[in-house]
Amino acid sequence: IKYLSKSSTTEKRQDNQKGRPSNERFFFQKDHPQATTHLLMKYSEAHVPVLYGSQIPRQDRDDTRERYNRALLTLFVPWRNVIDLCDINQTWEDAFES
Repeated sequence: IKYLSKSSTTEKRQDNQKGRPSNERFFFQKDHPQATTHLLMKYSEAHVPVLYGSQIPRQDRDDTRERYNRALLTLFVPWRNVIDLCDINQTWEDAFES
């Protein structure tokens, strides 16, 4: 990963400490534009993103199926470039089903 430094976890948990495990944190490298203000966090428990704004398009309608596939791939598949989600010679529906 080009701009991420090695993982930096918070202090090791002691055996008598209660609660869920600490979240793993990844800091940006110094040359990243947001290195001093942002970090990435890997939560110890699963999270589902909550979307604000317009709804995810409907899957069952022909006129919105491509947008539906694109939205779900964008949300739930790790990617850096569009090509990571959908090949140039591939439809969003094919990419979603593969």
